[in-house]
Amino acid sequence: MHPRDEEIWRAIDRGDREIDWEAWFGHPEGADYLSAAGHEVTARAVAGLTSFFDSRWLPKAVTPSPAASRASDTFVGLGRSSPVLQFFNGADKGAWVEAVQWWAAYAYLEKAEVPGFASVRRDARRDVTLSRFLHTQTQARLALMGAARGLPVELEPAKASGGPGDIQIGPVFIEVVTFAEDQRLQDYERFRESCRIHLFTLDRGREIYWEGDLPELLNGNDFEAWKKRTEEAADECMASGTAGDVVTSSGRRLTVRPGKAPLGTSLAGDAVESDQGKRLLGKVRGKGAKTEGAGTAWIWVEDHSGLFHFPTPFADMTLAAKTDALADLLGPVLKEYTHVAGIVVSNAAHRRLPLPPDEDAPRRAGQGFQRGLPLDRVRETIVIPRRILLPEQTSLIARMCDAEAASLNWALAKLGVHGGVSSLLSAPPDPRLAPLWTP
Repeated sequence: MHPRDEEIWRAIDRGDREIDWEAWFGHPEGADYLSAAGHEVTARAVAGLTSFFDSRWLPKAVTPSPAASRASDTFVGLGRSSPVLQFFNGADKGAWVEAVQWWAAYAYLEKAEVPGFASVRRDARRDVTLSRFLHTQTQARLALMGAARGLPVELEPAKASGGPGDIQIGPVFIEVVTFAEDQRLQDYERFRESCRIHLFTLDRGREIYWEGDLPELLNGNDFEAWKKRTEEAADECMASGTAGDVVTSSGRRLTVRPGKAPLGTSLAGDAVESDQGKRLLGKVRGKGAKTEGAGTAWIWVEDHSGLFHFPTPFADMTLAAKTDALADLLGPVLKEYTHVAGIVVSNAAHRRLPLPPDEDAPRRAGQGFQRGLPLDRVRETIVIPRRILLPEQTSLIARMCDAEAASLNWALAKLGVHGGVSSLLSAPPDPRLAPLWTP
């Protein structure tokens, strides 16, 4: 971190100044990866995001409310996207490009006077929660993708039954579902990592190993008691040369054995890992029920849960296998809710360069798309249409997915920034990405 940024963030930590978008992007002297044009765009993005959310939004977003039932109810987690707070070498460029896309989408939609924009902005300012932030981002991104294809776009369109929907792109009426991280899963992942670190410290300098079950999520006192029992079991194993068990009240059994761990030895986590499919199905079913009065509608699921890249069997599947798996999972919803024309599940993940090649996976019951996005993101999108096809609508969504990578440069040009993303960076990190960067 640049010294000027350290000074700013220390002042924020002391309470001497509030966080703002200027601090969030970082001081220009620390952003040596930007060209002069890039620094100009940063200034515009700071002003634009401040205007869209208003100056009070960001301090609220990063400070959990005492009235919230959980920190995640208000904490947006913007630190993971802040260019100045990136830990890995080169990640600041990708975070900067992603943030510029946020600004460019909002700025274009406002400049084009897209119907419903004021309503979306009002809701984003009033509801400072993770779910609303992700929902707003998805609405703006889809609207930009549609506009870049030359299609008429409307935000918060009216439903046939009254009340607003989420977005209308040409003939396609879309309801958005944001599938956020399961707090229980995230809490358990952090807890499980603490367990592994503890066991690792017990193994240091000893020829013992562990196998079996890590405990369920424990509170502070129970966790300390579990650690004490594992310490006692490790000491006894070293002294006697015999195996010992540590069993939780729920029956999860962890065994310590003398010697070196045989190949294939593993520690199993709690069943909380395997509930993602059920959560997804429940989310989609809920949206299906809420949209029955909307007429023909598509459900777009924006995945922020780790479903596509968290260590799960689904994440390890090929794109074709993921498409088949989601078709099997979501097929019953299409039969249950006949007004739903199709379901789209989409996820964008950060990847180290070079990006993998684009991939299409046309299958009997759906189609998968993998596309590299500027600068270091990869989006996987799976489209599951109804068996009685609406070919024009399905084709429109496919074209939007196919051309998403070009939408940022299109928006920048509309905002008077010509030359694409490549003109905003001091040097391209990989010449093979040039096709993504040209308008």
